[in-house]
Amino acid sequence: MIPTFTIDVLLYGFVHDNSIILPQAGALLVAQPVLDDPNFVRTVILILAHIDDEGSMGVVINRPGSMLDSPDRSPLSEWIATSAGPHVEFIGGPVEESSYICLAQDFGSPSNVTSMDMMSDDLNASSIHRVFQGYSGWGPGQLAYEITENAWWVLPSEPNDAFDNDPFTLWSRVMARQTSELRKLADYPLTQRSTNRY
Repeated sequence: MIPTFTIDVLLYGFVHDNSIILPQAGALLVAQPVLDDPNFVRTVILILAHIDDEGSMGVVINRPGSMLDSPDRSPLSEWIATSAGPHVEFIGGPVEESSYICLAQDFGSPSNVTSMDMMSDDLNASSIHRVFQGYSGWGPGQLAYEITENAWWVLPSEPNDAFDNDPFTLWSRVMARQTSELRKLADYPLTQRSTNRY
């Protein structure tokens, strides 16, 4: 479940079920406005894996990082240059920040999550993909506890969420598309403390 220090490609499908209330691969974790952990303020996380007795992992999909210009990172630079814009590495989370995950849309398998070596030729430059540095992880029961403590909402994802070209507004747009009362929070203001993160 936890990625190794090698560069992985996770091919993920689309899960769209308006009744999602429990964490599952393909769903979104959306930070509630009261969550003030600087790693997760106003974040949207795509859940990549969730097993109740093992834990959960995902990547923050709305935190673009910086451009890669270091020669020693040139293999990553090639992947990022062909990724879904903006062409930067994204901050996937605070766990294993020296590792990288590449998400790619898998149109042939709408609900499958699989991993492959990013150094292989299986993913070409025409594919829709995005590179994430690090990931977000929870031990057994930890995510369930945080959800009951009102840190997160578990919401359905849409096919292009992980590859959105305007990640800074993704939190508000995910909230706005909800059919419940949650959509009223789409314009919820950031607090001064949380604006310092961006």
